[in-house]
Formats: sequence, C-alpha cells, structure tokens
Amino acid sequence: MLKAKAVFNGKDTVILGLSFSNLAALRAEAGEIYVHIEGKELEIPFDIIIISGKDEPTLVRFLRPAIGPNTKMNISLKSGS
Repeated sequence: MLKAKAVFNGKDTVILGLSFSNLAALRAEAGEIYVHIEGKELEIPFDIIIISGKDEPTLVRFLRPAIGPNTKMNISLKSGS
C-alpha cells in the first residue's frame, strides 16, 4: 500500500494506492478485515479506515458500531474523478 499527503490540482490531498494483493484481500474477506491508516503517519488530524463489502447496506452494517449522533456519512453511488 502507498500512502501520501500531497498537493494535487492545487489542493491538499491524501493519496492511497492499494496493490492488487491488498484489493484481493479486501474482496476475499469483505466485512471481516479493514485497512486502518493512522493520521499521524501522514501528518493529518484524523485516521482513515478502508472497508469493503458486497453493497452499501453491507458497508453500513460494518460501520454501525462506530455511527453516532455526530457521524456525517455520504453514500456516493458514482465512481471516478
């Protein structure tokens, strides 16, 4: 996995690169494993969690224990730039 904090198109950006083996593990063990990136590694004030699942309801079930009254969530059905 590649992790970087950079300026991309004039904006501060976090860049995460997952190898095919990272992606295969996330697919094979969807809903059971996740990738945790500590913000301090990239000098950002928050951590990043990457999860995978069959569909958005599956992802929400995975996240349910972490969802509280102040959680902001956006489910985007589009991909790409």
